[in-house]
Amino acid sequence: MRIGIASHVVLDALEGLEGSVTASPGGPPCYSGITCRRFGFDVSLATKVGKDFPGEARQFLDNEKIVLQQRQFVDAPTTRFSISPNANSRRLKLQAKCAPLNTSDIESMKVDCWLVSPVYDEVPGAVLQVIKAQGGMKDFVMLDPQGYMRSADNGGNITIKERIDLDVSGIRAVKVDSQEMSALTGGLVGISGMRALQASGIEFVVSTVPNEIHLLHKDTHYWAKLDEIDSPDSTGAGDILSGSFTCAYIKERDPLWALCFGAGAVRAALETGERGLSKIPPFSRIEENASYFYNTIGFKQLS
Repeated sequence: MRIGIASHVVLDALEGLEGSVTASPGGPPCYSGITCRRFGFDVSLATKVGKDFPGEARQFLDNEKIVLQQRQFVDAPTTRFSISPNANSRRLKLQAKCAPLNTSDIESMKVDCWLVSPVYDEVPGAVLQVIKAQGGMKDFVMLDPQGYMRSADNGGNITIKERIDLDVSGIRAVKVDSQEMSALTGGLVGISGMRALQASGIEFVVSTVPNEIHLLHKDTHYWAKLDEIDSPDSTGAGDILSGSFTCAYIKERDPLWALCFGAGAVRAALETGERGLSKIPPFSRIEENASYFYNTIGFKQLS
């Protein structure tokens, strides 16, 4: 199986609570991509990086079989974020932005499924339309709209938009938090928001709230509760969830198992106590946690 990931590889400066800073390659191509490799998938990237991208970072990704093609290196800086803890969330600052994707970057890609997860302004509507039209051999496109939500001022300070106008027709699955759900549905959250997204044609609606992951599929609402884990860094947890859910569903064709593997991967990642890409867990830990969640999942039939 091969998954296509449309998103920019980024360079993150991860600030710890104690003030230390860890430099790490990141973004969905790294967090989702390496997670998908744990599931045995091949990974093709629709991405761009600058010629400032460090050689050691490229070698690290090569070792994980996440390959950057020479044509993906452009005369623009690699997208960079600084990420610092902020109460129960994170504060992002955009330090540099790479060139956006265009349709020629993805038209010749042959994949089984797609994960579209922009970080900031790199997947224009025309590119998304082509991805949706292709769909991959399994006709499966999962969207994480995080990058469509972000706006930056002249100083790079990121703010979150209250509403986004995005054509989600042709999207099979979406992963959203409450802010993203509200922005896509005109203010709806919870089950009402999930049903509104479902009514727009999305088959699998994955919704995250603190310590819980929810799924609406057809008329069944599933949820997995995660114990609170004192992790030094949650960066990439959503990308790990999206990659795990997509790969598990494509392999098993079972939405319940896909949710369990997604929740299991997030729990296993946070339990490592590591920062950056070091938190991506081995498949054995993901599978062990998925089996736990399968026996504890909550569900309810909606009328």
